[in-house]
Amino acid sequence: MSNTKEAYSASSLPPLDRSDHNLVHLMPTYTPLVKRQAATTRQVRRWSPSAEDTLRDCFATTEWSVLVSSHGENIEEAVEVMTDYMNFCLDQVVPLKTVKCFANNKPWISWEVKEVLNKKKRAYKDKDTERKKEVQREVKNCLNKAKEAHGKKLEGKLKDNNMREVWSGMKTITGCSGKSSVVSEGPHKAEELNLFFNRFNSSSAISTPPLPPSGPPGCAPDSASPSSSGASPPVITADQVRSELRQLHPRKAAGPDGVFPRLLKACADELCEPLQHVFNLSLQLERVPSLWKTSCIMPVPKKTRPCELNDYRPTLSSSPAYSKLPAYSKPPPLQTKLLPCRLAPPLQTKLLPCQTLSSSPAD
Repeated sequence: MSNTKEAYSASSLPPLDRSDHNLVHLMPTYTPLVKRQAATTRQVRRWSPSAEDTLRDCFATTEWSVLVSSHGENIEEAVEVMTDYMNFCLDQVVPLKTVKCFANNKPWISWEVKEVLNKKKRAYKDKDTERKKEVQREVKNCLNKAKEAHGKKLEGKLKDNNMREVWSGMKTITGCSGKSSVVSEGPHKAEELNLFFNRFNSSSAISTPPLPPSGPPGCAPDSASPSSSGASPPVITADQVRSELRQLHPRKAAGPDGVFPRLLKACADELCEPLQHVFNLSLQLERVPSLWKTSCIMPVPKKTRPCELNDYRPTLSSSPAYSKLPAYSKPPPLQTKLLPCRLAPPLQTKLLPCQTLSSSPAD
């Protein structure tokens, strides 16, 4: 009856009418996906072009001199106030929406389709035959329109050469999604990973003397040192900040400060001047705000089945504004001036020239 082993479970039922043999009731052992996996809820922000325009108007009419410049040389309070204000404006303009996702939902299922499906359920519950036929035709037409709209959306992404969205949609349609490897071993495993990733921050590592002003091996020494020759620190312009903010990836997650890269990129013209003031103040004081140095470390498995702590790769999530500070990223001549300014701690070697990200633990 079936080419799949143990696909059905058999149970005996009484004979039908005056039959001389019992009935065999076959029940499929397959459990639908919607019953195997519980529905999940997540919160998303409803971004739109009108919301971005509202945010630009909000930041353009803001007196940044009162919010940021009034704190003087207290860079910690200036950064905290500016971050809280940006998040406050974001919450007012782009509200959060709670979405309930079912495991068997297709990408073309929208709220219009859900409403029609609920009509069908009510018609079946009321046992209205005419209503069931009418709603069934409505469901069929609505599904065809939703599938056609989703197909046109994929075609538009393909024409725009947005292969990321096209491939993501194709994987959802075909069910070719990678297996999630989420570690669920309790807080004990999390504590072990925390100690393993922070092994560089031990007392022996912190007591290591700082690097000499000549820089790491293989790099030419910087003859002009602000701390020795009395030269002023490098000055960052608003155009540099605007250029760096426009290069942010809008799909990236927010850092520990809660500021989304999409917000910084959409409002680059309005936020470049207050961020320029904070960046230059950081270089003058030779200090980086603690909020920008705070990072979230997330373990990502290197293998399909990780067995030891070294099988996890730590990924760093920091503030998008700090990661795009022009003096820390480019142009390269400004990077060498950070060494005598003591803006790069000894453990944060990614801020030093001739270093890679593989040797930069979080501070």
